Amino acid sequence: MNKFSKVTLALLCTVILAGCSNDNGSKTNAKEQSTSQTAKSSSQKQSSTSQAKESQSSESSSQEQSSNTENSATDESQAEANKLSNNELIQQGAISMRQNLGDTALVATLSGKEDSQKKVSVSYSGDLNNYTANYYLEKDAKPVNDESLKDSSPYATLTKKTYASTDEAVSQIDYQNDASQGNLPKISLGYGLQATVNSGAGQRYLHWNEGNWSFTMHGSPVANEDPTTAARKAVTLLERYRLPAPSQRGSGRLETSAKAGFLTQSLTWNKDNVVYEFKADDLETLVLVAASLQ
Repeated sequence: MNKFSKVTLALLCTVILAGCSNDNGSKTNAKEQSTSQTAKSSSQKQSSTSQAKESQSSESSSQEQSSNTENSATDESQAEANKLSNNELIQQGAISMRQNLGDTALVATLSGKEDSQKKVSVSYSGDLNNYTANYYLEKDAKPVNDESLKDSSPYATLTKKTYASTDEAVSQIDYQNDASQGNLPKISLGYGLQATVNSGAGQRYLHWNEGNWSFTMHGSPVANEDPTTAARKAVTLLERYRLPAPSQRGSGRLETSAKAGFLTQSLTWNKDNVVYEFKADDLETLVLVAASLQ
């Protein structure tokens, strides 16, 4: 090989080696840049995740504090409500009814359950012409018209219905006159009152009139019920407490024995073309609360 050829070959080798060196350098720089970018991206992602967790934690803490504050306020409100007497609670219901139904709405002002360990709650629906008020005994006092009361059974109810005429209203009342009782035996109830006694099929009904009111006491001697004693107790209560005065007629349907959870005692009377009906779970509650209606 001549001298020129050797020189040329040496130059070619130098060029090839330089190219390889540059290529390796480029690859190394690219790898380093890629690694750097990946690390930076990972750092940013971790930072973003950390910020999101902190935000969620802060929001959760804020919600928990708000919930605790609300629960505390609710507990305090409940404690204050439970301090009220049952008469005060029923009067709160009366105020609400007057405010929403009208100033002339007939409302109960005594609970009839003042000696109960449970608390009175009130719900009502309708308008001034036709409405129903329900009275409940619960472990805790509930706000008027509280949703939870829909699942409870009332111990008393007051219903108002308006009819087209007074005659139609009077026809809704089961009024009986002593003169219609025929030659049935009679017994004294005290206070100058006598009741006719109608017995049969193990049942006994005592009927008497007082003013515009017609009363019937039912009992079953077969079930060891004594309607005579119960009727005399009713008369004593009616002498002590004054019932609403009917315009024309009033009727009381009474039971010797109270049945828990059942509104077995009832009074129905008219005020012109309006009929009121009040029901309760026991005789004393019926008379006491009915006498408080105003």
